[in-house]
Amino acid sequence: MTDQYQVYLDPSSNIIYSSYYIKGLYEVFGKNNVTFSSHNFQELDKKNEEWSYDSYMALVIKSRETLCKIIIDFGDDSPIRENAYRWCDLYAKVNINPEKLSEQFKTKIFSISPGFGIKVWTAIESLYHSIFNLLKLRFSPQVSLKNYFRSYLSQIKQLRIEDFRRPTTAKLPRRDYVFFVSSLWPHPNCITGTNRYRKMYIESCRKQPIDFEGGFWVNDRDHPQFSEFKDLTISKRYLLTDYIAKTKMSLFVFNTPAVHNCHGWKLGQFLAMGKAIISTPFQNALPEDLVHGKNIHFVSDGKEMDVAVEKLLHDENYRKKLEEGAKDYYLKHVTPSAVILKICNRLNIDVR
Repeated sequence: MTDQYQVYLDPSSNIIYSSYYIKGLYEVFGKNNVTFSSHNFQELDKKNEEWSYDSYMALVIKSRETLCKIIIDFGDDSPIRENAYRWCDLYAKVNINPEKLSEQFKTKIFSISPGFGIKVWTAIESLYHSIFNLLKLRFSPQVSLKNYFRSYLSQIKQLRIEDFRRPTTAKLPRRDYVFFVSSLWPHPNCITGTNRYRKMYIESCRKQPIDFEGGFWVNDRDHPQFSEFKDLTISKRYLLTDYIAKTKMSLFVFNTPAVHNCHGWKLGQFLAMGKAIISTPFQNALPEDLVHGKNIHFVSDGKEMDVAVEKLLHDENYRKKLEEGAKDYYLKHVTPSAVILKICNRLNIDVR
């Protein structure tokens, strides 16, 4: 049934942020039916919309009878890109804040789960797409040539989606091993919220008989919180393969909304790995709510954090319950193909 459809991708897309959804399109429609083309996107005119390169990708799903124009907004912030909204038939967005969503945007808006950067092409395929997409853009990408090629290079350096799903075969350093690494972000909401919640989590772990590894990676000693967080900072940079392997080995993990209170890559990665997740509450919507005690454990302050860390350290049954719940949620709502199928269902595109 999917052979009747052809999918066209905007060649100006930020590849590292689009990679998750490109993978989903390959899985649903077949790789041979997904191509880059500049012909369907002239009216979109992304260059006249600030931050569009880092905010969304555009695509068209075409059959003999229909043509559906879709925006997938993976940006961290909650505002809707008005030019893109006018152009599309469906505006799928990761970070929707229901309290800030204007009535004028509710008709086409559609909530999707957070993705993350993955490898979808080999080095040769990436080189091929980068060159031919540049030709399709008439050597005039939205960003500098350096940043244009950097996006393709970043995609090559990521792991394939299967690497996140695959259970670790590494031996645990100790049964009570917990790993957590994060950047010390300078954004206002991170200074007042994200950084402090992560600090709270690390301190809660250190109160318990836990073999904790990690901390805040920071390269800017002028960061306004550097002196306050100095004892929790680290200088070691982890390779992505090591970061994911250690996260898989971690007894449990911690999530909190990040820059602009967004659903960050960590949440998608944790769900893909089927981890027991401790998290602070979300400000942005999800396609279906994560449920406390079923597939996540929510905390709001230091006392609740201490209780959560102690419970997940000692209560194996509860920890396994959260792991299974996270895995089920991921398979239903977060896999690349699940995201694309939900978009297709909303548009009545039959891909059976």
